[in-house]
Amino acid sequence: MARVRWGVGETILSRTILLCVVFVGLNILDAWLTRVALGLGSQEFNPFLGVRFGSSMLVKGLIAAGIVLALVLFKRDRLLRLLNVGMVVICAWNALAVWSWS
Repeated sequence: MARVRWGVGETILSRTILLCVVFVGLNILDAWLTRVALGLGSQEFNPFLGVRFGSSMLVKGLIAAGIVLALVLFKRDRLLRLLNVGMVVICAWNALAVWSWS
C-alpha cells in the first residue's frame, strides 16, 4: 500500500486518504440530496444543523473536513470506515426521500 508523508513527519496510508475524501464527498452529496428533498416538501431531521445549514454543501463539506482532520491528527482514522457506512445509509435514505417525493 502506498504511503504519503505529511509535513508533520507522519506517514498516512493512501487508503486512509481515500476514506477521508469519500467521507467529505458523501457529506456534500448528503447536503445536495437534502436541498433537493427540502425543495420537494420534505423535512430536515438533523437537530444540529437543521433547516438553516442542513442543505449547505459548503458548511457540510467544511464540517466533514474538520472531522477528518481531527480523526487523522488524533490517530482515530479507523473510525472513518464506520462513518462512511453511516453516511452511505444517510445518503440512501435521502435518495429514497427524493425519489418518493418526486
